[in-house]
Amino acid sequence: MKTIFVLATLVAFATASVVPDSRALKDDFQEFADLVPLEKLVGVALRYLLTDAEFKEFFGYLQGAEFSTVWDQFFAMKEVEDVLNYLEDADLAVYDALNTVADFLGLNHVKPAVRSLNPRGMNGFVDEILALMPLKEFEALFEEKLKTSAEFKAFFEKLRNLDYTKFVDLYHNSKEVQSLLQKLRNYGIDVDGFLDLVSGFFGWGKF
Repeated sequence: MKTIFVLATLVAFATASVVPDSRALKDDFQEFADLVPLEKLVGVALRYLLTDAEFKEFFGYLQGAEFSTVWDQFFAMKEVEDVLNYLEDADLAVYDALNTVADFLGLNHVKPAVRSLNPRGMNGFVDEILALMPLKEFEALFEEKLKTSAEFKAFFEKLRNLDYTKFVDLYHNSKEVQSLLQKLRNYGIDVDGFLDLVSGFFGWGKF
């Protein structure tokens, strides 16, 4: 029970300080974290650390070589790694939380697998970039500029009036362009959907 208590206190402290904001699995975890009376738990732990010999002895054990080996063995398990990567992919900064505990106890850091750093290849990269872009704000600013800026409107009209058939010819007749587009398709990127979006936006025909 004491092991669970100490680790729960440390993990609660770490998790409460790294769980980010936006609705998803991380928000479910945040609701549990919100139930933890963190300041009271830390206060109790500090009081025992200062006044209780048995607790101090156990805390010393957590900082020792034997527990360090247990820690390393546990987090080397593939099943544990899979769970951590699942949580990390759900935007829970679980490695940061665990490494806060590790730093506090003087243990080795838990290192994420390479796949969790780049979990979805090029398609994942595009998704993450798009997620960072303030698309609604861009759309609102675009509409505003069409109404308020003669220069911007003239530029947009120039793009709309381009001879898009030249792009269509390049699309169909260049083996290098076809090779590039196919490579992007192989990465799982919706190239054809993007081209349809662009042509529709400018009022061009189909590619």
